[in-house]
Amino acid sequence: MYTPIMQCPAVQNKEVVEDYQNRWVLLDEDNKLLSKDHPKIVDMTLDIKFGYLVIRAPGMLRLDIPMDVLEDDESAIETIADERLGSKRMVSEGDLAAQWLSVYFGRPVRLMKIIV
Repeated sequence: MYTPIMQCPAVQNKEVVEDYQNRWVLLDEDNKLLSKDHPKIVDMTLDIKFGYLVIRAPGMLRLDIPMDVLEDDESAIETIADERLGSKRMVSEGDLAAQWLSVYFGRPVRLMKIIV
């Protein structure tokens, strides 16, 4: 079973490939990874449909994130250091994803894509 977002449960279908395993992370306002044991994460579901990562959570509309966007704008790339991940180059999936996640978690949370 694969999970595109490191802390989240595995996707519900088999369409995901290894290239997307742990490709995204959820970061808090201090750029620290949220715990995979967080009760709100346990209630999230992931799916992949038509090249989009589909995120669902109770009480929220679904959030669709395009999976194969080329990250070629160096000014958008951040280097994030975390004790569990080490130092990784990442790019934010944007304000809409951050707002969706922040509403769901009740605190600032960003969806970050790891640049490989």
